[in-house]
Amino acid sequence: MKPAESVQAFRDFAASKGIDLNASTPRVGIEAMLEFRAQAGCVACSDDILLYQWGTYDWGNGKYFELDITRQFIEAGLEDDDAISQLSLTYKYQPGAELDALGTSNCWEDATPDFRRFILESASFISVADAKAEQIDLRHSYV
Repeated sequence: MKPAESVQAFRDFAASKGIDLNASTPRVGIEAMLEFRAQAGCVACSDDILLYQWGTYDWGNGKYFELDITRQFIEAGLEDDDAISQLSLTYKYQPGAELDALGTSNCWEDATPDFRRFILESASFISVADAKAEQIDLRHSYV
């Protein structure tokens, strides 16, 4: 898989597992991304790493609590920002006192000995793991 093909490759991977990402919960979608990362390598990449992040943001379309897992690709043979792209799966919820209290933070896969366990035991994940999101975004973009 090449980074530009990652959205369709991830959708196909999820569908092969019986998962509709557009209707998934974070528990299902994030587990799928972790498994996808383990099974579907990036042939054109010199680096391929996961980022888990959460927080309440307003990017100009209203304020939402976001729970996100992103797969960052660095393509071999390219330089600087031209080499870096990301496949992101983001779950968006109406913010409230409980979600706002979780703060804003992130964790890179290479900085955490048991990345999967960190995610599954984090308060941010537990708080919305099985909740239906108001919006689910799956996108690939260059930084």
